[in-house]
Amino acid sequence: MKIGLDVSQTCAERAGCAWYADALSRALITEGLPRGHTFELYHHFGDWINADTKRGTMIDDPRVTAPLRTMNSAAAREFWHEVATGEPLPGKPDVVFSFNFHAPKLPHTKLVYTVHDLAFWMHPAFATDETRLVCQRELLQALARAAGFTFVSQHTQNEFEQILPAWFKLKARPHLLAPGASRFSTSKEAHSRPDSAPWLVVGSLEPRKNHAAALDAYEIYHEHSTLRRPLVLAGGRGWKSAALHARLDEFKARGFPVRYLGYVPDHELAALYASSYALIAPSWHEGFGLPLVEAMTAGLPALASERASLPEVGGSAAIYFPPESPAALADAMLALENEPAAYLPRSAASLERSQAFSWAGTAKSVLEFAGRL
Repeated sequence: MKIGLDVSQTCAERAGCAWYADALSRALITEGLPRGHTFELYHHFGDWINADTKRGTMIDDPRVTAPLRTMNSAAAREFWHEVATGEPLPGKPDVVFSFNFHAPKLPHTKLVYTVHDLAFWMHPAFATDETRLVCQRELLQALARAAGFTFVSQHTQNEFEQILPAWFKLKARPHLLAPGASRFSTSKEAHSRPDSAPWLVVGSLEPRKNHAAALDAYEIYHEHSTLRRPLVLAGGRGWKSAALHARLDEFKARGFPVRYLGYVPDHELAALYASSYALIAPSWHEGFGLPLVEAMTAGLPALASERASLPEVGGSAAIYFPPESPAALADAMLALENEPAAYLPRSAASLERSQAFSWAGTAKSVLEFAGRL
């Protein structure tokens, strides 16, 4: 079977969906090549056209080709226009996986569409008008064009079925749960952290990530803690974030040990997980929540919002709080810090829970799913 993989988002500054595309593509290739499958990587995909593809996912193997990687943006637009009007994809793949929310018309190939989240419908205020309209348009096109769907969490699938009840039965479209996993190796054992180890928040600064609650909680924590651990935020600037940046400037002026690192490449993020005290995941909505499973892989206790997919990912290992209550989050931070004997069991629970997620396992399921289409 020849399989096309959309890696368009990996060419830009990467957030969760791009890392999902990169990691699952690599796992599919690792699992698929020994089974005789071949692969094509698409560095432009549908309406997602990149100005530069140099940073995009690449695999050095003659059985993995990248026919669009050297195309400039004008040529890529023309290429996808020709595909939409009937031209077959190079190599005529049997199936193509879309990971970037786009659902191009593929007259000669089966399309599998990955649903990362439905925040643009469930929480429209958290998105810009542009992103909301693009995501709505592409999902509606996917309903007409896709031969199958994958969902990154049961929560995301449940939201899909809440919006479109009985759609899978009526339209006879197969679907699969294809969760993410950590990009990083699992810590060998639970271990304590020094008093200087910081609290860590990972994610782009945008409304649904709820950084405002983390900052409010930290202010309460800082007032009552004897250790006053630093707070580190890692993630791209995102949209609708001007107020957050103003708040960070205010914290800096007041001498609070709060650092915003901006976008952090993966090797630096792995070091952050390894050196931090605990993860704070305060999101209002997550399709999966990749930082949560990555932090648990590093043995970090996790304080997570009780909303959306986060309880599904964190299981019984995480400590949950209502995202609308910074005071509850501050209480959880102080409780973890003030009970040092509980830290190692929490770390061990995180490590154990992280083993429930595997890129290899997801890739095997996805390949079997593709073979049934």
